[in-house]
Amino acid sequence: MGISAGRRHGPAPAPQLPSTRTVQKGLTVSRDLDPVLRLQGLAGNRAVVQMLATHAGASAMGATARKPVQRRPTAADRKRRSRAAGLKAADARSLIAASLPFAAGQITADQIAQMQRVLDAAVVNPEVKREAAALDKKAVIAESGGYQNLDQSVVRRADRKREEFTAVQDSDKRIRLNAKALLARDALTPTTDNKDEVTYLNRVGNTLTNKGVWLRFEPKLVRNPEEPSTWMIDPRQFQVWLSLGPKGDPIPTQTGELTREALLKTTVLGAGYYENVHQGPAQTALDREIKRLISSLEMGVDQHNMLAKIRREATVGVAEASDFLGGADFPDVKMWDSPHKLVVRAMEMNVGGNLSGSQAFLVVAAVQARNAARLLADYLEDSTTGTERVVTVLKVARTAGQVAEAGLAVTGIVGLARGGVALAGEGGALAADIEVGAQQLLTRYTARNGIHADELSQVRHVRMPAGSKAGGVKPGTSSGAGSGFHKW
Repeated sequence: MGISAGRRHGPAPAPQLPSTRTVQKGLTVSRDLDPVLRLQGLAGNRAVVQMLATHAGASAMGATARKPVQRRPTAADRKRRSRAAGLKAADARSLIAASLPFAAGQITADQIAQMQRVLDAAVVNPEVKREAAALDKKAVIAESGGYQNLDQSVVRRADRKREEFTAVQDSDKRIRLNAKALLARDALTPTTDNKDEVTYLNRVGNTLTNKGVWLRFEPKLVRNPEEPSTWMIDPRQFQVWLSLGPKGDPIPTQTGELTREALLKTTVLGAGYYENVHQGPAQTALDREIKRLISSLEMGVDQHNMLAKIRREATVGVAEASDFLGGADFPDVKMWDSPHKLVVRAMEMNVGGNLSGSQAFLVVAAVQARNAARLLADYLEDSTTGTERVVTVLKVARTAGQVAEAGLAVTGIVGLARGGVALAGEGGALAADIEVGAQQLLTRYTARNGIHADELSQVRHVRMPAGSKAGGVKPGTSSGAGSGFHKW
């Protein structure tokens, strides 16, 4: 027996606001509604009140107690999972645990379900296609002239079968993980004292956050058992790996943990480390200054040996007379050995990527080279050998001074005005700043680590030599047996 509402006749009355009454915590229903509608409204109100009470109770537990709501599997999901298990589909949890055990603990239940759906589809979809194709063929009752007479009941069965097909997109085959949770404790900790490394590793951390670390999986290529010379895709075997970004370079980690080694073996990150650290500003500047100093040392030694040869080939007594008249003492050519050894040591110290020790040896070598060049220049100025070689030797001194200044500027010990470089190299007012800075660098380096400090402390720092006088020169000894170079 149906319930019908009475119908009003005549002109419609002016609209009025419906009267209301309160129903549980401020929820209201209209008194003028149809009884059936009022009953539905009251039932709905009670449901809303119950929902709000449940939500309030959950909120009272605090934000820390909240957990993401896991999607409950549908009947179709359960049916697909059951069928996939019968077809021996790969198990998502087992696959991750075997391939990337460290990452397995960072994957949520919903992410596992997403991956399992793809693994199931790999074995179920081919079966669904095959069964639907068989029904399509069965549905054909008769065929003539390109026309088919179909059994519509079988056609509907084929359509229902196709509904069991699981659509899989590329985006389903990748899962974004929590990069910070996968990072090893020391993954982004610098291993050298190169500030460029600190800067670059910070950039790596930002890249991991922005691009993300993704879990990716694809069916494996395996040997065709029927024809071993060919390869085939096995839907029951999957390969799993991590990548930088959803479609980026693979991260070669064996467990899923992001170690320093794994990050720097990632193509784009490893190339960036080489470009920004190995070939970065600090390392490039150090390499450049080492080459400049070596070239200057070779030039100084060549000039010194040339002078020595001229003295040896001169008539007996001419060189001695020239030195005596000019008040000069020809320095020993061995004075170049110490700065050369130190610059070689600077290169050896840089093999591991550290810069502080290499810079310390380079600066000390540069100051010694400059002092040696100044000592040779003083001899040339005081002797009657000629002044044409003084310019070349002073160039050696100037370059060595510039190298020392550059090394000190990189270390932050002293920053000299660019316009004063020439003066610093030629023994001007800024030369004292370089020598003081070199001593500070030496003290700071040896105090910080003590390693190789004995090599640096064996030479003692002195002011740039002003040149020796001939008062102590003995006949026949001015060819290198004089007071010579004052060591550090």
